[in-house]
Amino acid sequence: MKNLGIEKSPKALWLFFSSIRLTIYLVLIFVAVAFIGSFIMQGNPFFEGMNNEILFKWLFADGIENIGKVWWLYALIILTFALAINTVICNVNRFSSLIKYKQRLHKRRWIELSSYLMHIGFLLVLTGHLISSTTGFKTKGNVLYEAAPFKAPNMDYYVRLNSLKADYYAGGYLKNVESNLTVIENDKEVLNKKVEVNNPLSYKGVYFYQVDFGEIVSGANLLLGSGSEGKLYSLGFGEKINLSAKGYMLELGRLIPDFDITSNGEAYSRSEKFNNPAVELLLYKDDKMLSKSWAFYRDFKREPFTGTKIKAILIGFPTKKYAIMDIHKDEGATTVFIGSLLFMSSFLSYFILKKRYNASV
Repeated sequence: MKNLGIEKSPKALWLFFSSIRLTIYLVLIFVAVAFIGSFIMQGNPFFEGMNNEILFKWLFADGIENIGKVWWLYALIILTFALAINTVICNVNRFSSLIKYKQRLHKRRWIELSSYLMHIGFLLVLTGHLISSTTGFKTKGNVLYEAAPFKAPNMDYYVRLNSLKADYYAGGYLKNVESNLTVIENDKEVLNKKVEVNNPLSYKGVYFYQVDFGEIVSGANLLLGSGSEGKLYSLGFGEKINLSAKGYMLELGRLIPDFDITSNGEAYSRSEKFNNPAVELLLYKDDKMLSKSWAFYRDFKREPFTGTKIKAILIGFPTKKYAIMDIHKDEGATTVFIGSLLFMSSFLSYFILKKRYNASV
């Protein structure tokens, strides 16, 4: 009797998962749970973290600690797996029936094949989403500066922002932003692409999505010299150069947009606006700091290094453009694409072939 019970148990489980009624129940429950989840998510900042991390990594970290908020996500995952099992078993049973009645169903063979391919496409889509939810990575707010190679996260290649172009409507509203990116691998340029919103760069499964852009001050334009001689330099912050006077070096320090001094004599910015911009200059003699001073954009008479032969005049600020990218590695994207293509093509084929079959009967 025990052996009989063991034999019946797998059969009962098979019959349970092969039921079309189960399919209907699972779909209805799935829709109901998803509907409840949409209300739980609405306006809740906790779920913002879900977009910044791989789903399963997030669920087994923040999700477990907040099970009361994410129980419906776990339920949807379980329901999805149940639907996948139901789909596989239903198709196995159907295939067995086709073999049994193959002579009778000879004229319907292409219709049945389309049906199987449609279900296979559905399973491929689920498999692709499972891969995407368990592997890869997501990073937000990556800043790519113009002409500066940026190392792709967790990858062995670089991406360089060549140029950035923004178009505006007559009223001043942004119309379109276009970034020109180049992929550099093993010191060779392997791909060049223009990136726009919803048109990312894709390379080796990593997607670069443009989300914002801007322009920043990248340094200072200085007229430097000794005595009556002078030469124009464009320096980046933290950059050092050798001056014409032997043994002297100059380093560009920090920028203060709206210069002022506290009661303690410390420099600070009263605002972010360039009302009284100044840059810090550090003068070295034989690798030792000799002096630290400020060069002012609107006050040429205030010489930074009084008492020396070194003269420095701040005459402008170079800028460089940047693009902010969200970078994702989606290893299941190809599987999802193939599954979706297979599902849609077989879905259309099924109804076209079925219509022709019914017309011929």
